[in-house]
Amino acid sequence: MNSIKHHGLDISRAVFLQGGNPHKYIPALSICLFLSANESDVRQAIDAGYPAGQVLPSANNDDIADKELRIAFDFDGVLADDESESVFQANNDLGEFNKHEHGKRDTPHSPGPLKSFLSKLSSVQELEKMYAKANKSYEPRIRISIVTARGVPSHERVMNTMRSWGITVNEALFLGGIEKSKVLSVLDSHIFFDDQRAHLDSTAAILPSVHVPFGVTNSAVEKPMTVANTAELQHLGMAEEQ
Repeated sequence: MNSIKHHGLDISRAVFLQGGNPHKYIPALSICLFLSANESDVRQAIDAGYPAGQVLPSANNDDIADKELRIAFDFDGVLADDESESVFQANNDLGEFNKHEHGKRDTPHSPGPLKSFLSKLSSVQELEKMYAKANKSYEPRIRISIVTARGVPSHERVMNTMRSWGITVNEALFLGGIEKSKVLSVLDSHIFFDDQRAHLDSTAAILPSVHVPFGVTNSAVEKPMTVANTAELQHLGMAEEQ
């Protein structure tokens, strides 16, 4: 509360729970995105079907003179569901993934956990456009980007999905495996949302990064290191010599 007062933020609601589960209040308070550094709280929210993300320790080089707010999203497992990622994980074959996506290019994806948040951002953008028409000196402040590892031809389904949702973004980058941090540094994004920690390890070094623990890439549970699975690793030549 002191921070809210110090920064003069227009925030009038606060909930103190003595360690209770905060995700239960998400629908009651009409929250479109729950952010926390607490991994357990975020996973409980995602498991309950609510939009949430874990804020990772990240670099933050904000320029107070910069009036824009640039938000970047991964697509699969963040804005869309994990159907396509499940196909890739099941086959571990990029060719099969592209074949699947090209065949379903006219079939929109089902929404993922942050689609509703994107829709609300898009609505604010539309209001900005209307205001800018009546006030020529006003420059819209929100920019939205999609930054995905997908490449051609799997990009078509993404574009058709966005059209079906009635949402237009400022940039859509289909990287085909190029490291995301390289293009995010060019976009100079203020925050980036992704469902895969492997991608966020590099992006967190340059900008605030948020892990959305949703879908097949986050469903695997590590096995405890027992005598049995240590033997499995040794059989595969993966265990360190003692």
